[in-house]
Amino acid sequence: MIAPNPYNTFPIMRPTTLRPPLRRRALLLALLSLPLALSLQAQMLFSENMTMKIDSSKPIQGTFSAMVNFKTEHEDLFEVKTFSNLNILIGSKRVINLMGRFEFTTYGSKVTVNEGDLHAEFRYLLQPSFEVYPYVEAQWAGTRGLIRKVSTGVQARYRPIHTEHSLMFLTTALFYEAEDWKNLSGDTLSPPYGYNRNIRLHLSTSYRHRLGEKWEVTATAIHQANPRYYFSRARFGGALDLKFHLSKVVGLRGTYRFIYDTSPVVPMRKMLTFTNAYLDISF
Repeated sequence: MIAPNPYNTFPIMRPTTLRPPLRRRALLLALLSLPLALSLQAQMLFSENMTMKIDSSKPIQGTFSAMVNFKTEHEDLFEVKTFSNLNILIGSKRVINLMGRFEFTTYGSKVTVNEGDLHAEFRYLLQPSFEVYPYVEAQWAGTRGLIRKVSTGVQARYRPIHTEHSLMFLTTALFYEAEDWKNLSGDTLSPPYGYNRNIRLHLSTSYRHRLGEKWEVTATAIHQANPRYYFSRARFGGALDLKFHLSKVVGLRGTYRFIYDTSPVVPMRKMLTFTNAYLDISF
């Protein structure tokens, strides 16, 4: 979130086509990844902040970030975090975007963090400033009660601002979500699980600004709700990313996320916050 195109939008350049063998491998990789996303078990993804810029000179491009930590305390602490992002360019107007995140922490024999997500979308440029894409995503966060979530829908994105240093998107989507929750509080449920099957409307705005050649900041605000309960049972989210480009390949990125759910499925905190730091490697 690579030259020659400095922003997250389709380039106005000579179309690049994939060689037939490479095209078949790219499509096969995408098709194999979609069932994997559907089979997996957090409430909201911030794909606008995670989407890469598109470089038309690379039919396949991506980023990978990883962190591994091991400490010998009273109990052995082991922690691993990974984030991967892949773009597959098909012709000059289509892109398959695959994103994944995984976090796992143990303290002795106890698992204290186990969560992750996968997101896949097929982006199609209708006009230079307007694109539509179907998407599917899966999430799980067992240590905070979300056993699994699968959602799918259609999203439309409009770009009202595109300058040398600034980029803005307005996005709307209609999607279906299926969530299975476990009650981790002291309250009892019969049965002790919560289920959510819902249709939601998604509205968001994202703004990205480059500060010179090295710094880049991205901010996103999100509102999601069933059209029947647009304000009374809404879900709000916000994201802020700050990235420093050490080179064209390596960068440092700090992220902040929050989710506020006005009507959680099971008793839990309504406000959740997440802060992370990454070393990004691009290819």
